[in-house]
Amino acid sequence: MFFNEDGILNIDEMVVNNVSFKNIMEDGVITEEEVKNQSDKVIALLRNLELKYNENQIAEIKNLLVETSVLYAVYNFHSIQNINK
Repeated sequence: MFFNEDGILNIDEMVVNNVSFKNIMEDGVITEEEVKNQSDKVIALLRNLELKYNENQIAEIKNLLVETSVLYAVYNFHSIQNINK
């Protein structure tokens, strides 16, 4: 599920337990090839979703991806902003 037993979004836990993340991070160095391969994987997953779901479902998925990306971006900007304080 999306939330832990305390009702908190557990995306960090999902990421660190993800096979792709573990493989990319195992040597502590992220290469351009690894970024490209992960990008290609995400594109393939999105293309597969386009084939499986109708237009309304795709719109919901797109909205989720955009809002999640906004959260990720503002979280990172907020973290950087607090470093400079």
